[in-house]
Amino acid sequence: MVKISDAELEVMKVVWKRGKTTSMEIIEDLKDSRWNYNTIRTLIKRLLVKGAIEIVKKEGKTYTYSATITERDYKGEVTRNLLQKLYHGSLDDLVIQYCREEALTIEQIKEMNQKIDEMIIEKEKND
Repeated sequence: MVKISDAELEVMKVVWKRGKTTSMEIIEDLKDSRWNYNTIRTLIKRLLVKGAIEIVKKEGKTYTYSATITERDYKGEVTRNLLQKLYHGSLDDLVIQYCREEALTIEQIKEMNQKIDEMIIEKEKND
């Protein structure tokens, strides 16, 4: 999987949200960020070199980009890497740590349990 920096991830979020987008649209969406025009263009170029985005259309000097990796796939890979790196692959340890640190309310824990129950039902249907 492609390694994406935190700054590059902000650009990727725009690309994922828009589907196909131009650099000017990315710059517009990130206008409230701390980066100027040239910085955002550099981030786009880095993502092109890494293969995270590709040019899908060129009209004059305007390029249209799209992601080569889905947001879901990227999140999955990052989550698996984090899980392995910090918790030796133990999802239980991650969830327990999160629940302790966030001091979840009983209602939040019930909501998590409900979502897990829904995933179990969905998984049983598909198996």
